[in-house]
Amino acid sequence: MSPARILVHQELILDNGKFKAHIKVFEVPKSAKFPDGYKVSCSLVDCETGVLRVLLDNHQPYGYHLHTKLPENKNFRVSVNVVNHPEAIKLFLTEVKRVLNEK
Repeated sequence: MSPARILVHQELILDNGKFKAHIKVFEVPKSAKFPDGYKVSCSLVDCETGVLRVLLDNHQPYGYHLHTKLPENKNFRVSVNVVNHPEAIKLFLTEVKRVLNEK
């Protein structure tokens, strides 16, 4: 098995440092867990509290999905209809804007 290779690693400071977004995409061997050969993790953290507010990731049996009820319910997932990691990142950034507008 070949090792994972990082394709995207970004950190965004948002709302004057109150939030931090992390975007990571790894190319991984295709497997039952990652059938498209990519592992994606996008997270939004409240820097004042250290609390994770939004997480988008992908793995079977869920595929690409958002955790939107953090930190109260870490197991709540919303499946998202995206076909690749660039679409997933775009959707994550839309969700980040929604969270920032709600605060």
